[in-house]
Amino acid sequence: MRFPPSPTDRTGFEIAVICALPLEASVIAGIFDKQYDDNVFGKTLGDTNAYSTGVVGYHNVVLVHMPNMGKVAAATAAACLRASFQGVQLALVDGICGGAPFANQPGKEILLGDVVISEGLIEYDFGRQFPDHRFSRKDTPRDNLPRPGPGIRATLAKLQTEQGRRWLHHTSSGHLDLLQQKLGDMVKYPGASNDILFKATYRHKHHGPMQCASCANSSGADVCDLAAVMSCENLGCDKEQQESSIRISRSSNPTIHFGLMASGDTVMKSGEDRDKIVTRDRVIAFEMEGAGVWELFSNVLVIKGACDYADSHKSKKWQGYAAATAAAVTKCFLETWSPGMSLKCFVFYGLF
Repeated sequence: MRFPPSPTDRTGFEIAVICALPLEASVIAGIFDKQYDDNVFGKTLGDTNAYSTGVVGYHNVVLVHMPNMGKVAAATAAACLRASFQGVQLALVDGICGGAPFANQPGKEILLGDVVISEGLIEYDFGRQFPDHRFSRKDTPRDNLPRPGPGIRATLAKLQTEQGRRWLHHTSSGHLDLLQQKLGDMVKYPGASNDILFKATYRHKHHGPMQCASCANSSGADVCDLAAVMSCENLGCDKEQQESSIRISRSSNPTIHFGLMASGDTVMKSGEDRDKIVTRDRVIAFEMEGAGVWELFSNVLVIKGACDYADSHKSKKWQGYAAATAAAVTKCFLETWSPGMSLKCFVFYGLF
């Protein structure tokens, strides 16, 4: 394998991958073809980030370890990154996200483990809240986040050709296999039987004879605190309330989707609210870091794997596998990327 020249200082790194969770960063480190001694490069005074450095393909890459999730933490991490690694031209927000299962893609439902590549971000929680519980998102040209830069748009256009899609699926499958060999059970495929999508109105709470006073409320509005941390199996969630799926019997190979992603500081755990936002803003996934970086840089690309359906039945069962599928696609993107394609371009890796 042909490696790039080893950097002599921090200006030699042109690509950054930003992760909000240790799990996400662990998986990204798994796609490194070579690792450098992090102590050699250091960081500027006052930089609160932690970094790992290495090589992916023919690129010197700096991996950013964020201290927390969310837009504010992402904005702080991006500002520190820019101060310490002034040569960065491409940054990826990478990791996990919540998928919108039937979002605006006839015949292309999103399943757990599928990967979403952002063609733009919608800051869905930026707006006005009125006394009647009505929320109005700010949607003027001055309020909206800009689209990715021309270098990213051209690369995404190439990857969406028939030939590009075939190459992307084939090559990312190979990278995923290598990651699973390297990381083992942490990124194991949970199996199609564990990919369960409930109807949007069906709440994650105690059901049947296990009902507590709060969960038994006939209005369905109240759910006890204990239910939020219990599994569907322990709560007695009825699998008869599942949505039917066309793709659920497919092989474990994930599908890669391109589209708008919703970015906000809220962990989306409501199927009904999810579907309202999907209808209103035409998004296909929910994440929490991209908008924070987008505010500081003109170009951000988000690549994330769907680990849940952004509803109340959210669990961590799919996080490792979803992080791995996103990392595999990220490596493909970097193999396509040419160093001269962007003036200022940042890519985030993470979970939904």
